[in-house]
Amino acid sequence: MRRDHSVVGIVALARHVGGFSAVRPQPLRPLAVLSCCFVVACADPDTLAPTALMEGAGDARGVRGLERLGGAGTYVAGQSERFRVHVDPAVVQRVEFSASSGALSASGLTAEWTLPASSLAELSARIVRRDSSDGQVTWQFAIQSPATGRTQSAQAALLATPMPVLDGGTLEVSGGACDVKYEGTTNNVAIAFTTATHPALMYGRWNGSTWALEVVDAMGFNRGGVVEQHVQLQVEANGTPHLLHLRDRQVFYATKSGASWLRERVDSPTEPLTTSSTDHAWPTLTLGLSGAPSIVYGVRPTLPCGTFTCERDRLVVAVRSAPGSWTRSLLSLPLPISTNGNQSLSGDVTFDGSRLLFPAAALNGSFSAYFLIGWTPSGTTVVSLPTSLGGRASMWATGSTRAYLLSGTGVHDVALSTPLSASTIRQSLVEVFSTSQHAVAADSAGLPRLVVNHGNELESVWAGPDGFWRRVELGDADPGHIDVAVDAANETRACFVRARKLMVY
Repeated sequence: MRRDHSVVGIVALARHVGGFSAVRPQPLRPLAVLSCCFVVACADPDTLAPTALMEGAGDARGVRGLERLGGAGTYVAGQSERFRVHVDPAVVQRVEFSASSGALSASGLTAEWTLPASSLAELSARIVRRDSSDGQVTWQFAIQSPATGRTQSAQAALLATPMPVLDGGTLEVSGGACDVKYEGTTNNVAIAFTTATHPALMYGRWNGSTWALEVVDAMGFNRGGVVEQHVQLQVEANGTPHLLHLRDRQVFYATKSGASWLRERVDSPTEPLTTSSTDHAWPTLTLGLSGAPSIVYGVRPTLPCGTFTCERDRLVVAVRSAPGSWTRSLLSLPLPISTNGNQSLSGDVTFDGSRLLFPAAALNGSFSAYFLIGWTPSGTTVVSLPTSLGGRASMWATGSTRAYLLSGTGVHDVALSTPLSASTIRQSLVEVFSTSQHAVAADSAGLPRLVVNHGNELESVWAGPDGFWRRVELGDADPGHIDVAVDAANETRACFVRARKLMVY
């Protein structure tokens, strides 16, 4: 995949809309239709990696995908873009391009398109096959106006706002973790993110015109420590932030009291965070029973193993009962492993109105199984997940009856019941490979909104009216923790890092 390391502005917004239907899509009315023929003998071998091609919607037999030539980042109205459609020359005889609007010219399998001044536009290819059948494939693009809009203003303001750091410079955005949330009453943007050059945790709040940015935790004189590249954020409706981060391999919680930040260690010095933790098992935060901050993390206590003792991975739920006071519960989950097995966290925690929900793994030698855990102070219940998760899972509860769990192996749609063991789960694939970056939220209709990686790029993904996935490209992204949210206008928002710069889409 191409990577654009020069981007320091706003995030790229567009790509194709995916999903395949046996019914030919009805494109927007084309303003230009050009046809072109290509000779099979002159066609170049199509060796481009599959992840570098955009999948289209429609009758795609013989079409491998669409390649963006020489461009990267945001699609902006008025700029010229070049595309090449990749086909199987043994199947396809001729290609004719059309566009919903904007100037279009084509030569062979390549089209040059001046992007129109509209928020959504389509590029289509009519395919004439050697068996005399034809079909049409359509790619949909979200186009940004050159004029400054809300998202562009927020991004530009973030990157331009002065921010004190340890070297005395301006805002340093060099990390790989971020979380984004919207306040329930004001719909202001709240973000938390980490920096790497000088490890620190930052918090920002966008009120519609300006960013207020603050250092939450960092290295300092007789205070602070090394912040790791992991953060989670929850925001109350009144705007009170709650942050979870790791500092010097310890679990820390932070919140604001007036103008001051309170920082509290969550894990016990006598039972600290397990040093073998991977990104799958990083601690996770939600606002649980009675709105109390609740954190799940892993430990490795010494337990009886027959006539011996051994260290085994276990989970702890910590609930904040008062400022500086945490009630910790070491869990012994009812999972099918012996006392010699491990129990580890496999993703994020969420709250369905009556219980905490989080995924966990049971591991014992070659045996491994995954479960969704329901926790209350009175006990735990479990339900089996049908497949392995394929990496850390993102969780979102839409209420007491439904939750989504998104991992590298797709979306698990959980119809919640009481007891939890009576819940039913359906799995929907998002990609044909296991993704490594994924985040899920829900829209006003209770349907999932996803951000997942497709190779080096991120895609915003949602279900269309026909149920098939629709996709818009967000552009290249660095590895690391990403997040997604849905604002009051029911629009998908996301945060991630590109070329060591924080992107807010």
